[in-house]
Amino acid sequence: MVNPSDEDLMRQLQNGDSNALGLIYERHADKVWSYISKRLPKEVAEDLFQDCFVKLVEKRDSWKNQPFLLWLYVVLRNLVTDFHRSNKVEKKYLDKMSTTEEPIVDGKDFQELVANMSPETSKLLTEFFKEGWSYKELASRYELTEESLRKRMSRALAVLKNGVSDE
Repeated sequence: MVNPSDEDLMRQLQNGDSNALGLIYERHADKVWSYISKRLPKEVAEDLFQDCFVKLVEKRDSWKNQPFLLWLYVVLRNLVTDFHRSNKVEKKYLDKMSTTEEPIVDGKDFQELVANMSPETSKLLTEFFKEGWSYKELASRYELTEESLRKRMSRALAVLKNGVSDE
């Protein structure tokens, strides 16, 4: 039996063949891991490694018969770039929110913003910003890795910053 090309596998994936993803994974997992692990810390790389294959499925319709490997590396580059970009945004807002000179939101506004979030997220943000818990302390308290906690905080901050003006 002849092995299908990567491009054939992508066409099969576009047509809903879930076995095609497994073959793509088998062929390219090492390359994907190598690319990501050279650019990110190990704990982040592990999550992005998995995200890459999820992204392949999500973005399968954007593949337009170009060489698969080139397209794969574009997907990988975008994942890594998005990760770095989101960390810069998160750091910017954390830095802004942690300055004591001028609060971005007063206590009442903060409570209104977090009131619309899930109770767990609201509690997490309150413990971080109002009570001053560190990432390490919160990760331990919630039985998460620091990286998992950072992802949760990043998502919560994305929602929170929509209510915060960026001057």
